[in-house]
Amino acid sequence: MVFSLTMTEKIEKTTEENASDAQVYELGYHLLPTIAQDELEAEVAKLRSAIESRGGSFISEGTPAMNNLAYTMYVNNGGKNTKYDTAYFGWIKFEMQPGEARMLQEEDLKENKQILRFTVVKTTRDETRAKMQTEQNTVFREVQTNKTIEKPEAVKEESAEVSEEEISKSIDDLVGDTESTDSETTSEEESKEETQE
Repeated sequence: MVFSLTMTEKIEKTTEENASDAQVYELGYHLLPTIAQDELEAEVAKLRSAIESRGGSFISEGTPAMNNLAYTMYVNNGGKNTKYDTAYFGWIKFEMQPGEARMLQEEDLKENKQILRFTVVKTTRDETRAKMQTEQNTVFREVQTNKTIEKPEAVKEESAEVSEEEISKSIDDLVGDTESTDSETTSEEESKEETQE
C-alpha cells in the first residue's frame, strides 16, 4: 500500500506544522505625545496591520493612554533633539512565527517614526497581566476614631533602704548556694559587732 498526499493536503499539513511553531508575543509601545487624540486610533491601526501583514493573529490589546515617562527621552529629529516627558502607552498581545516577529521589529516597528519606544517579549496565551490600580477601581477603607491615644503613665517604684544581709540573701537564693554564704554572713556580722564595741 502506498499513500500519497495531494498538493492541497501537503499545504494544509505544512500550515498546521507552522502554526504549531508560532509563539505568543506582547508588544508594548510608547507613541509620541504629539499625536492628536483623534489620530491615535489610526496609528494603532498601523501597528495592527503590520502584525497582520506578517501573519500574526491578535489575542488581546490595551488601549493607549497618556502616561508620564519614568525619565525624559530625547529623539533626534533632523539634527534637533526633541525632549519628551510623556507618551501614549499601549500594548498588543498576538501570535506569530518567530522569524516574522523579528522582521516585525526590525522592519516595521523601528521604521515607524511615531513610536517613541517599543519592546516585544515572548509570553503566554493566558492572561498574566496584573490589573493596574486606578482611582476608579481603588477602594479606600475609612477608619473613624473619636478617641485620642494617650500615653500610659509610668509606674513609679518606691525606694527603700536595703541592708547588705538582704542583698546577700537574695543573691544566695538566686544562686542556690546558701550553706557557704551563711557561714560567711555570720562571720561578717560578728566582725561588725566587734568593731562597733
